[in-house]
Amino acid sequence: MRRLLPGPPVEVDPFDAYRDQPDRWLRIGMVLSADGSVTDRQGWTDGLGGEADRQVFRALRAVCDGILIGAATIRSGRVGPHRLAPGLRERRTALGKPDPAPMIVVSRSLRLDWSHRLFTEAATPTVVVTCAAAMPGWPAGAAARPLVAGAAEVDLVEAVGRLRAEGLGQLLCEGGPALATGVLAAGLADELCLTVAPTLVGASHHTRPFGDLDRRPDLTLTGLYQDGGALMVRYRPG
Repeated sequence: MRRLLPGPPVEVDPFDAYRDQPDRWLRIGMVLSADGSVTDRQGWTDGLGGEADRQVFRALRAVCDGILIGAATIRSGRVGPHRLAPGLRERRTALGKPDPAPMIVVSRSLRLDWSHRLFTEAATPTVVVTCAAAMPGWPAGAAARPLVAGAAEVDLVEAVGRLRAEGLGQLLCEGGPALATGVLAAGLADELCLTVAPTLVGASHHTRPFGDLDRRPDLTLTGLYQDGGALMVRYRPG
């Protein structure tokens, strides 16, 4: 991966490039097509970024303390437990983080498949952030840990504060769009890490990365990388 900004251009390792966040930091990490879709023509992210995005995806996970992901994305069945390749595990351990970052599922309704391997096979127990109104539906014996934030709706500000109080200071939000929008709207995002894939999806297959926002956050470009035809862009929301 080649760093273009800040210059001068130089070859960098993705893990080294993205391990520079402070102790309390929340990133949104997403891949999107050149025309702005976060899904391919089959409705998934798999076909967008290629190997360049996969390396960044693994690096972002390897350096964080927890991975936020929306319940709708979990219900797709495509998300499994977080596992580290041996090389990344060693480098993560050297940062003082011996275990894989937990997956943190955000669900207002708790309408989840509790037999899914995300819960039953996770090396680090999965956390489920929900609201108090949903807790009567928490299944006995669920292989996950609840974190209640909010009364009738999930309070993301409270949830992030609770997670940080537990030592999960560096968080990565992988979406989907509803959760990423909520994180931005709540003013919780410290950085956007976007991989722009060299492909066009077209309007009929287009999935927007963000929904409606009540304000227009301006962004400051802080980093730009290139690997093959893909561009990895880092922004700070204003």
